[in-house]
Amino acid sequence: MNTEIPPATDLPDAGERWVIFFALLLPAVIAFHPLANNDLPMHLAIGDWIIEHGEIPTTDPFSANGHGGTWIAHEWLAALLFAVVYKIAGTSGLVALAVALSALLGALQDKIARLLGVPAVARLLLLGPLWLVAGRRLMLRPHLLGLCSVLGLWCITLLGRERPRLLWLAVPLMALWANLHSSFILGIAFLTFDLLIFPDGHRASSRQRIGVLVSSIAATVLQPHGLGLFLFPFQLGLDPVFTNRVMEWVSPFSSNVSAMWFRHTFTFWVGLPLLALALLRALQQGIRHSKGKVPRAARLAIVVAIAMALLQQRHFVLAVLLSSPLLGLWLSHWPRIWPEKMHRARRGAVVVTSAMVLMLLFSGYPASIGRIPGRDIGWRRPGIGWSTIMPRTPITILATEWQVRGAVLCEYEFGSTVVHASGGRLQPTMDSRNTVYGAALFLAHQSAISDGGQLDEELERLLALANAVLIRPPERQRKQLTQRLATDGTWALVHVGPLCQGWVRRTAVPENLRPSLAR
Repeated sequence: MNTEIPPATDLPDAGERWVIFFALLLPAVIAFHPLANNDLPMHLAIGDWIIEHGEIPTTDPFSANGHGGTWIAHEWLAALLFAVVYKIAGTSGLVALAVALSALLGALQDKIARLLGVPAVARLLLLGPLWLVAGRRLMLRPHLLGLCSVLGLWCITLLGRERPRLLWLAVPLMALWANLHSSFILGIAFLTFDLLIFPDGHRASSRQRIGVLVSSIAATVLQPHGLGLFLFPFQLGLDPVFTNRVMEWVSPFSSNVSAMWFRHTFTFWVGLPLLALALLRALQQGIRHSKGKVPRAARLAIVVAIAMALLQQRHFVLAVLLSSPLLGLWLSHWPRIWPEKMHRARRGAVVVTSAMVLMLLFSGYPASIGRIPGRDIGWRRPGIGWSTIMPRTPITILATEWQVRGAVLCEYEFGSTVVHASGGRLQPTMDSRNTVYGAALFLAHQSAISDGGQLDEELERLLALANAVLIRPPERQRKQLTQRLATDGTWALVHVGPLCQGWVRRTAVPENLRPSLAR
């Protein structure tokens, strides 16, 4: 009777299927939450505009401060997709799309690990840490399509090593990617190294590899912005507002408040040691062809992604997704050293993963640690619809109940919701499209509405422009601006809530409704 425990690569088919099932289920469950990111409403508004006008905007059609300025709608195809889904199935359809894309991301990540020979036990053990780190970015935004494109391209190049014809799938992928998300530049760089500079294990001839590379680059020109789109990611990455003021673009190690918030997340505390270990493994293997199962181009991409993550917190998820197969290969050595413990590790990983799924379904995803006063963990609850943190109610009150049109002086993160929730009837003074405004206008706007702002003239200009004001509650901040509005008889308070206050200029309300305004 053979009592030998099989090696890690010889797990039964049933166990392999369970790992694949969990690989799809975990990210899907994490993505099942109400729509809360402030970029999505602007993407929906852009998609609606494209449907209505039958063209892609090249100037800003939405805001009060940057109206008419040159603008590159670099994620127009993603915006169109979101808008079509919203028109057909509403917010439930958008949540379902986020769940489906997250499951696809999990499927691609697991497929890559299998192609590289990572055994099921190692993949299963990594699932919890991997999606605990990546969960913060599982939200419906174009970057989710960008992440799927990154892993999809890696998957194509791995499959193409044995079946060269599959490499041609990179061409349509790059054409789509260039219209979905500006990270397609990473795809061009990866293909250049994988097909041309480090063609490890490719059975395709050099002629075919060059043909795929040239065709893929040519496919990225099939977008409405021409060469300007190729410069756009670099302009964005060098923008001082993005790199110093916008939360996801700030270095995780800076003294910025956004970086301090990020350091109170599982993404940081779990992701940092994983990235450190992956960097060590990648550097140990170096760029020698014979070292390791992960191709040299992929190892280089992992090192670059980790460097990007250390500069900007938004890249943590990309770095961990790319690093996970390398970590899985390292982890796979342990069951071979202690084979009698392999089945025990697998059973334990199944139990832990199942418990994590149940926790996510009933409690939500642990998005932060100690960020909310009086609570150790800030949970992102499961559900559908719009999140209560989105200021859609006061915007609807302004646009529908009080029939206000025109400019709205608002917080940066409120602007996109102002555009979409009002159906374009209200135009924000600032929204999430920083490229419309530029660094100077963004900083002037933030300084003007903040407490103790020095640009009093800018504040007066914005108030003269606006027919409504939407700001955070004064007990949190904006006390100076609130006091200014309260002592000015031309303004009336029409909404008070836990997240924001809404003010309206009396003369902007139809005359028959003005008697109802509070005095």
